[in-house]
Amino acid sequence: MDIGAKFSGKITYHPSCHLLRGVGVDRQPRALLANISDAEFHKLPHAEECCGFGGVFTIEHPEISAEMLKRKMDNIEDSQADTIVVCDTGCLLHIYGRLHRQGKNQRVMHIAEILA
Repeated sequence: MDIGAKFSGKITYHPSCHLLRGVGVDRQPRALLANISDAEFHKLPHAEECCGFGGVFTIEHPEISAEMLKRKMDNIEDSQADTIVVCDTGCLLHIYGRLHRQGKNQRVMHIAEILA
């Protein structure tokens, strides 16, 4: 199905906790991403695990949040994707912040950006 989106590169998808657990949306973003021209989708190991942001969770429980993010980042590396696609700005900022601090070249994009 042609959805009119084109992106050249290896992508993976991190489903946000609020979207996945709160609203029950999982299949729809994956279906959209699977239909982006020229994109090579890579499965994210343990994708359903939280990145550790969770609003004030990262402030109230910084050690736990950091460990959750570390696991997420290890899984992102295992995916071998160049771009991580998310639907939640909190996840985007949390993952981007770690990538930036580590000097990684991977991108984090909101799904709206990659579909535009």
